[in-house]
Amino acid sequence: MAAFWAAFFVGLAVAVGALGIGLAAAIFAIVGGLSLLAMAKIVGRELRWHLDWAAVLMWAALGLTILVAVATSVAHLGSALSAVVVSSIPLFATVVGQMRGLERVTGLGALSILLGISGLLLVAAFPVGYPSWGFLGGVIAALVAAIAAGSCGRHLAARLHSPRALETAIAAALIGGLGALTLTPFTPVPGRVDGWPIALLVMLAICCGFLGLFALSSASDSVPRRTAATLPGVGTVLAAIAGVVLLSEVVSFAQVLGMFAILAGTALLRGLVPRWFPASWRS
Repeated sequence: MAAFWAAFFVGLAVAVGALGIGLAAAIFAIVGGLSLLAMAKIVGRELRWHLDWAAVLMWAALGLTILVAVATSVAHLGSALSAVVVSSIPLFATVVGQMRGLERVTGLGALSILLGISGLLLVAAFPVGYPSWGFLGGVIAALVAAIAAGSCGRHLAARLHSPRALETAIAAALIGGLGALTLTPFTPVPGRVDGWPIALLVMLAICCGFLGLFALSSASDSVPRRTAATLPGVGTVLAAIAGVVLLSEVVSFAQVLGMFAILAGTALLRGLVPRWFPASWRS
């Protein structure tokens, strides 16, 4: 899971650079939906297509928004910084939960949010060189993805094992992919298209389909909670290292500090609390 998180951002950055935002998002979503359908058939899952199509369209629109926002972010920020900003999803999930009255933020939660916001400010305010409009647009796109994912995370987790969840995910992915195709005239292909970025994107989409099938099955309940909470942070660090090493991306020292502040805040929110923290601070 952590390796896929890193490979997703690096692979998407390569694909977006070769195919453009709209086409890369469309290929990823359509292939991901088709691979999820194929794997469900292979394992013998019975699919019933009597769906709530209003819910399907809602999830398709939300997934399309997140995917296009992430693709826009990697196009302007690169994979390393995009992964760092998007990893703030738990921060926004907590804020949304507080606004909706679903949870009460106490000492540790407030400290986590403060760490995360401080990290985001370090990433956005101290780029390498002069901040361009493209850089600011990439930061905003990554924040849109994180906020959108954070606002629906609880609802999505509650529906993972609900009836028709698998069928809804397949339909939403395919519809979202078709929606992304409508963006291709506005996000043209940068140049000559080679086969290997498409092959890389297809492999990532197939892996995403496999992980989606796992998440939508009862087997996902066997993953220890602490392990599941640790993986996104490890994946973010791997994505940042891969972006710098493989794609020659450059980040400032302040942005590195921001990454660790965001990871510390999200780790605390995920329950990775040091033993020496006082019980009265635990949210």
